[in-house]
Amino acid sequence: VAAMLRPGRTLALRARLAAPLPRTTAAALGRRHNQQATADSGKYDPLDSTRRRLIYRSKQRGWLEIDIMLGNWASARLKDMGEVELEQFDQIIEMENPDLYKWLTGQTEVPAEVENPLLRTLCAELKAEYEPKATVKSTMGFEGKVWE
Repeated sequence: VAAMLRPGRTLALRARLAAPLPRTTAAALGRRHNQQATADSGKYDPLDSTRRRLIYRSKQRGWLEIDIMLGNWASARLKDMGEVELEQFDQIIEMENPDLYKWLTGQTEVPAEVENPLLRTLCAELKAEYEPKATVKSTMGFEGKVWE
């Protein structure tokens, strides 16, 4: 360190530190560092960008339970849907979380004034998927005090 601070070397060190570092770009390396889809990723199907947007929004609603239910269902089913079904799913995404949670979990029925056949299909499929898990009985007996 003391050798670096000698008057003759100070100017050379300052010049070396002030020089810009060589930049290596992703193009120079021949690979992409970014995992995002390219801008032309919709070239195979014009609805791909809509599907990706809907899947993202169904997994990022803010309620963990709804994120899991809607996100898993959307990831499995949206790839086979046409434009009409995708519009219906977009309407589902725009619904309020408390109402949607009650409908998806079967706490209440979907009201008749909600005209969305895909919502009814979604609720029926989720009920069929989760019903066997909810009816499994415990193998252990209850040996505790009942709170009064």
